[in-house]
Amino acid sequence: MSNFTLPADLRAQVDAYRQAKIERIDGLLGTLGAEDEYAWGGAANCDLPLRYALAHHVFEGVSRAVREGDRKAVDAAMALRTGKTSSLRPLRAQGMPIIVMHPAWRELTDDASLGEDAAHASAPVALVSPELCTTAAAADRGLVTRALGTAVDAGFGATVLRNTRIIALIAELTPNNGKIRSWTTSALPATAHLDYFTEHRYVSRELIHEAAHTELNDLFSALDIAGEIHRSGAKFYAPWLQTERPVFGFLHGTWAFSHVALYCRWLLNARLGPEISAVAAMMHSRYVEQLHSSREDFARAVEWVRVPALAELLTRRRDDVLLGACAGQA
Repeated sequence: MSNFTLPADLRAQVDAYRQAKIERIDGLLGTLGAEDEYAWGGAANCDLPLRYALAHHVFEGVSRAVREGDRKAVDAAMALRTGKTSSLRPLRAQGMPIIVMHPAWRELTDDASLGEDAAHASAPVALVSPELCTTAAAADRGLVTRALGTAVDAGFGATVLRNTRIIALIAELTPNNGKIRSWTTSALPATAHLDYFTEHRYVSRELIHEAAHTELNDLFSALDIAGEIHRSGAKFYAPWLQTERPVFGFLHGTWAFSHVALYCRWLLNARLGPEISAVAAMMHSRYVEQLHSSREDFARAVEWVRVPALAELLTRRRDDVLLGACAGQA
């Protein structure tokens, strides 16, 4: 399995976009004063993806607190930047700082800031706070650590570790619970909200899926094509949702499910036992069928990606799935 690392030029453009976005957020929050008191420090000062993720959580927290006239909450949100809040307790997983939370559903708040073409139009979110960080038990942190390790072993280390810094475990599921939910939002990039099974390899699947969404959101924005894609009135049939989707959502689905299909192929080839192999085979077969059936719509949708390097990358990742299936590698 190849390591799915972005080409160096695209990676550099995403990093530059993230740094510029942090500076814009810092500039807006600077109007509140006390910049020195709340300067970036600790792990976030040394790690761009964590600083990027936290900047958005801080901005959301401060915005809500200002609307409510709660100065104490403003200060608490701003303090997250400083590294002086020891209860955040980030993991050092695969050498990267990862914040883990396990909030109750009642502790989530609605995210109404997203447009209808976002990867998820609206979703409840957990905003980082010292209190929510204490909700992650040792078992939660161990589960996340093992899941990240498996994602790295499967070749998705660059995808997950560049695009995941905050993980909110929501509800533990059993096979009888029905459909698993996982989501990320454009308002809180590099943050994954997951329902989960205690089998860490299934958590890896969700982390890869959500990291792919953050990655593509940032690629569209960094390359300055997000606006044009959003404004497009074209729609294409997305078999994974069984509905017509705008270009933005259709390409997001193709990108994310291509990653997951390749991960499922890795699970099959790893021969990890009959139960995992059966689930991996079922998911892989479904995603291959969906990506195959949408190939004509994909050919038209990807024409809206006016940056050849990214259009080629989207196509290559999808083709990795279809060509591998044709070659019988699964």
